Amino acid sequence: MLINDEEQSFLNEYMSFDEIKEKYSQRYAEYSKTLSDLKKKKDAVEKLKSRYDNELDQLKQHNIALHEKEDKEYKFDIDYIDGLLDRRIRYVEFWLAVHYFECRWVNGEDELSEKQMGKNYKNILDMFYNRLSMITPCLVMTFYVLPKQFLAYGDQKKFFLYNYIDLLIVDEAGQVSPEIAAGAFSLAKKSIVVGDIYQIEPVRTVNRALDKALALSNGAIQSLSEFEFLEQTGLNSSCSSVMKVAAKCCRYEKFNEKGLFLSEHRRCYNEIIDYCNRLIYKGNLQPMRGKGRQDERLAIKQWPQMGFMQIDSEYSSRKGSSRLNRIEAEQIVEWLKSNYKIILKAYPEDAKENLVGIITPFKAQVNCIQVELKKQMPGYYSKISVGTVHTFQGAERKIIILSTVYGKQDGCFFIDINKSLMNVAVSRAKDNFFVFGDINCLKDTQSSASGLLKKCISSNAM
Repeated sequence: MLINDEEQSFLNEYMSFDEIKEKYSQRYAEYSKTLSDLKKKKDAVEKLKSRYDNELDQLKQHNIALHEKEDKEYKFDIDYIDGLLDRRIRYVEFWLAVHYFECRWVNGEDELSEKQMGKNYKNILDMFYNRLSMITPCLVMTFYVLPKQFLAYGDQKKFFLYNYIDLLIVDEAGQVSPEIAAGAFSLAKKSIVVGDIYQIEPVRTVNRALDKALALSNGAIQSLSEFEFLEQTGLNSSCSSVMKVAAKCCRYEKFNEKGLFLSEHRRCYNEIIDYCNRLIYKGNLQPMRGKGRQDERLAIKQWPQMGFMQIDSEYSSRKGSSRLNRIEAEQIVEWLKSNYKIILKAYPEDAKENLVGIITPFKAQVNCIQVELKKQMPGYYSKISVGTVHTFQGAERKIIILSTVYGKQDGCFFIDINKSLMNVAVSRAKDNFFVFGDINCLKDTQSSASGLLKKCISSNAM
């Protein structure tokens, strides 16, 4: 008897006829079961296909063609399907929902009488917010304003509407101190917290010593030694933010840090965001815009994406607790005056207010530059933003100029005191980031914010 390769796995020449018969019976039973399972799966797939085809027909009756080409009708890649739903189904559903609730509003549902308007009884607030959400389901306000909007009156007392807000979305959460936001969170069922702990921190009014004393006196901790735990969890007022607290509470983790890290960066050219990536993000950002020098659509091709204008200066001038450098201010405005028409011509479709921003560490220098702009560029000074890093948080400009202010003998304490400041300053620039000042004030060590900046600009003198 000849045995093929497959049979050798379960037969041998010493087996009796009955043993061989038993082995084949076992194999037959296994294959029969497998075939039966496949038939069940086939029937299930055919039912799903029939249901899917029926759904497509129903969508076509509503003038919605889910697939552009028939050959992609049965492409079930999850990302492809999710994209289709976003573009074809969810978009339509959104507008149907908008118009549905607009109709309910026009119909007068939960409309308040003149007598009810301005009252904050619980039943009236329920009617007010139900009616308001029909036409504006998203309310935008600050943490200072929000709590009192959900303060109700009943049973001879005032009370807050806890767990009333369906979803609380916090933007720029890295700039908010926890004690300011805590009340708002108690009013919401769920929250999404968005921000960056490596950008500008909150303006704090409580130092660590006072924070410890308040925590102890109000029973948050039983002894001063326990305050370290509050610091670790972010539940303190002296060195934390809402973003830090949210990250600690998040079950997701990426790059050994808590929270969902949004790694793709699309604002700046790669040459610009590379500085921030090396300074702060440990190379985890993914620059998506591309290199400026390789972009055929680059607006001003003769300028580098990161460059500097050397302005020799021994010392800056003190003004109270601030600093200024008049020579630097004058030369910045002179350069702008000479090149502003080039900038306007390069960005004909952009608003003038979105083209140039000047950032400096000191308020005295802000005033000094503004005076020079009014003097030398009276027709354009109002279109050029000038401010400290804090005033530019959340903003962006095509071109950002950094006025360092320091002379080469001053050092650059304020630039290096907090890496977050330079992270924000540089990442405001979409196309070009220029340093104006004496770059000899910057350190030579690339581990510092100023030293890395010096490395990035030193070969691109303007």
